[in-house]
Amino acid sequence: MCGGSYYNKLRRIDAGAISGKICAMDHNFFAYQRRALRPLLRWGMGSSVVGVGLALLPSDYWRQMGLQAAAWGVIDAALAFAGRRSALLKAERSFAGDLSEAKEHAEADQFRRILLVNAGLDVLYIVAGLATAQYYADRPDRRGLGHGIAVQGLFLLIFDSLLARDVGARWL
Repeated sequence: MCGGSYYNKLRRIDAGAISGKICAMDHNFFAYQRRALRPLLRWGMGSSVVGVGLALLPSDYWRQMGLQAAAWGVIDAALAFAGRRSALLKAERSFAGDLSEAKEHAEADQFRRILLVNAGLDVLYIVAGLATAQYYADRPDRRGLGHGIAVQGLFLLIFDSLLARDVGARWL
């Protein structure tokens, strides 16, 4: 059996340290959701750090690209942190018996729908970024801004699409 507090169980799952025993938490949508948001958190933190470095460069192109990476990175990290925290709290409620399987299924369905809407918005970010870069081809700062938006949109499109597909396959 898996022992310890709910938080410690989630930490073990996050670390992949379950040694041959299947814990009920491994079959819980909220524990899955918490793990699934980890790449977004890492991308956000990485984008923020790299973006600040790029923003310090003398080139207008890289400065603007860096500002986009830093700004989007902070937002991505904040969303991932909040989502992981919410998933942790819901996992605890689920294991305490305060959330039904039907509620868990509804949450999985809602999460998937949000991811699909976000994937559609991500396509718009990519198109808008590339259009900005092309329209202002003679301005390095605007090209950097546009390419910065497109890069962030591309990552988010891949992340949101793959996660939506996985949620549908595993939980719906």
